Amino acid sequence: MEGTLMLPRLFALFVISPGHRVEREEIAYHLWPNGGANDGLISRHLSDLRGRLGGRVGRLLSGECSMDLTDCRVDLLRFRNEVQRSRDLSPFARFDALRGALEWWLPGGPLRGLPGAGFQLRRAELLRERSAAVVACVAAAWDAGEYEWLLKESEEFLERFPVDRKSDEQVFRYRLLASMEKSMRAAKQLIKHRKATCGAPSDPELAQLVRDISRNRHQAGRLRTGTLSRPVPRQLPFPVRELHGRDADIASMRQYLAQCRAEVRPALILLTGLAGVGKSALANRLCRMVEEEFPDGTLYANLYGFAGEGVAPAEPGQVLRRFLSDLGLRTEAADLDALSSTLRTRLASRSLIMVLDDAAHVDQVLPLLPGAGTSAVIVTSRYLLPDLSAGMDVRICPVEPLDQESAAEVLYAEMAPGVRDKCGAAVDRLVDLCGRLPLALSLIAGRVRNRPPQGVAELVTLLGKDHQRLRELHEPGRSLSMQLALGCSVRALSPGARWLLWQLAVHPGPSIDWDAAMDLGAVGPGSRTERFLTELIEANLVEFAAYRYRLHDLVRAYARLEVLPEGGEPVEELRERTVRQVLEHQLHNVAACDRVIDPQRTLPIADPGVLRVVEPDTEERAMTYLDAEYETVLRGIDLAAQHRLGQYVWLTSMALVSYQWRRGRHAEAERLLRRALDAARELATPTQQAMVYRMLAGSQIRSGSFELGLRNVEAAVRLSSGRDDSSSRLSLALSLHMRAAGHERRGDLEAAEDDHRRALRLFESVGNTAGVAAALNGLGTVRHARGEHDEALRHCGEALRIFETTDDTNGRANALTTLAGIHVSRSEREEALHLYERAVRIYQGLSYWPNEAKVQFRIAGVQLSAGHTDAAVEALERVVVLREFMGDDSGVREVLEQLESLR
Repeated sequence: MEGTLMLPRLFALFVISPGHRVEREEIAYHLWPNGGANDGLISRHLSDLRGRLGGRVGRLLSGECSMDLTDCRVDLLRFRNEVQRSRDLSPFARFDALRGALEWWLPGGPLRGLPGAGFQLRRAELLRERSAAVVACVAAAWDAGEYEWLLKESEEFLERFPVDRKSDEQVFRYRLLASMEKSMRAAKQLIKHRKATCGAPSDPELAQLVRDISRNRHQAGRLRTGTLSRPVPRQLPFPVRELHGRDADIASMRQYLAQCRAEVRPALILLTGLAGVGKSALANRLCRMVEEEFPDGTLYANLYGFAGEGVAPAEPGQVLRRFLSDLGLRTEAADLDALSSTLRTRLASRSLIMVLDDAAHVDQVLPLLPGAGTSAVIVTSRYLLPDLSAGMDVRICPVEPLDQESAAEVLYAEMAPGVRDKCGAAVDRLVDLCGRLPLALSLIAGRVRNRPPQGVAELVTLLGKDHQRLRELHEPGRSLSMQLALGCSVRALSPGARWLLWQLAVHPGPSIDWDAAMDLGAVGPGSRTERFLTELIEANLVEFAAYRYRLHDLVRAYARLEVLPEGGEPVEELRERTVRQVLEHQLHNVAACDRVIDPQRTLPIADPGVLRVVEPDTEERAMTYLDAEYETVLRGIDLAAQHRLGQYVWLTSMALVSYQWRRGRHAEAERLLRRALDAARELATPTQQAMVYRMLAGSQIRSGSFELGLRNVEAAVRLSSGRDDSSSRLSLALSLHMRAAGHERRGDLEAAEDDHRRALRLFESVGNTAGVAAALNGLGTVRHARGEHDEALRHCGEALRIFETTDDTNGRANALTTLAGIHVSRSEREEALHLYERAVRIYQGLSYWPNEAKVQFRIAGVQLSAGHTDAAVEALERVVVLREFMGDDSGVREVLEQLESLR
């Protein structure tokens, strides 16, 4: 029942989302606002929707999913398509198209009946979208000369499509202008009626129009005819390079500009991003594409916010005087407020576009902005300028690095066709080394010109090291330099922010969460770490996304080499303290999750002290935390090895292995554990070394390397033998249990049974209940493999009974899986399916992807043998999702081929 109710919400979310792409967090927020969502639950509902819509729904990859709504008959999409189509039509055709578009807006509107705060906010956004369409329709009626419709039919039209107060005043303005075409008396009567019902207007431009009409200062047609013989400046600088990969950004901003013009209000766009990301080039291209839509001209000013040493930022007063002169207005005003007021007055009756390039702070921008009218302003800045968005309606457009294909095209454009065909891998690597930044790419583009393939390959090698890369991304004697560009941004920071930037560069990356950043900042002036982090974000030197903080690779390289922490302490000592703080934070947080995932394991880890340590209360939350931290932890282990800090190498690797097994990352677990073993031989006790050997063997056995696994588990058995203390006996029991699994996988059932029995006795001797149950389940699997089904059922049934008295839910699921397999062998399908489904629910709760995939595959087999094809297809689709999560491409293809044969 729940799934049926969720599908309309999920479908609606795809429909209303840009590009019909939805992130995992958005799905969770809209469908489960009170929490409880996980990847398995989300994927199941996506699979249900996919089945209903015939494959239009994609799979949840890299945290997002898309839907193909091509040719899909959805009222909201028809409305939007008509609104979009209307923008390129003549006024009368636009008026007709917009009225038709609004007919697709049914009573109640989109998302009606869908609960939750998320959909409530989306409904409010859609109502604003409808209001904008209504205003655009009325504006088109005015442009088309449909005065009778505006005076007689627009009221009924507005009753059908009511708008908010702001839009209502915009509509009234056009109705007032239409009444003036009839007579000034009619206009005054309309004003009198409006004042009695709605009060005085709040829109400044409408209020001025009302005053002018009331005082007989306004003449009909003034808005339409404009004023003759005024200067029309066109000041854009020549574009310095071709623009690649910005079509979507430009389309979105053009739509915003068109909407603002339709609503008769100024437009303000802030293009913000890292140095070298192409903000100025994007502003230039956008402005050139829309210049004709702003008949009163183009104003441009370089504010020199980050021009480098020796160049002061532009004073807004100087820019104002030039703008006023360029617009043909001489003024005696001297102070900044008077100049700003004069410019606003002039722009209120004009429609022009203004580019304010390279702003350092909001005080450079605010005096230059219009107050009314239909002008547009594009501001570029390396800072987010929060004070700008706090005080007015501004469209903030973060400018991101180029996508891989567009970035590669910057380089390919400079290559001869024969060279281009042979340099695909080298170009991809150069793109990565340039961080997909247009400035860096343009510098390298000049270097690849006239080079043969081997010359391009040598350039890749040259840029491979940080210090060489920054040197190569610089053109002596010219302003084109990533090093100079980043240096300007860094010099503008406070000393504390520069210190934190250096620490974040020492951190291995690729990202860091809030708690880790606060712990990192404790090595230094840590009392204001949160303020310094905010400063770095506002300077676009640190990216904040999905609750994590990230440095661009070139920023990291610059900060490591060029930024020095202040305070007098030797840099190497600071680096060593910072590295240890990073590794301590990682170790304690990974270990805290591991204690929830595998309570049976004990690692010799000291108290965390004042470090911030996560406290997951469920295995699923522990897994979710490690999902986010995994890549960072891997780099942390590499950093520990680089600094010869062996205790972090072996302890963090051991704390991570259960997570890796549940995510099917057996090869990565093996790689880390080999390195951990080297460190453990020097630092750990024999019992602790046996634990590392055992986990290494388990990773190898799970990936199919049975012989290697058995050799390593033999070492674990040797290290655990010959001691009579309880920890050694438990270690030996666990090692024997692991060895039995290896024997069983290899087909040596006699050796497997012997090891299971020895392990059982040892588990009993140390009172390890979960171990006793695991050994019994192992004996049951051996009996099952021999075809001794009754004995197998007895052993596994007893194992399940014991597991249910413990908190070992994974062991319980394993016993259920073994029992189900025995019932399949006895042709008892219904009982087998019941047990498999119980196991699946546990594995989903544990987020144990490999085991769930294995059981779902077996469920599909049982369902097919019973002739239940639809149920088998559903199980196999889940297998595909899980194998995609694990990166098992060959396994995905295998199951997809099977699915194709069933459909």
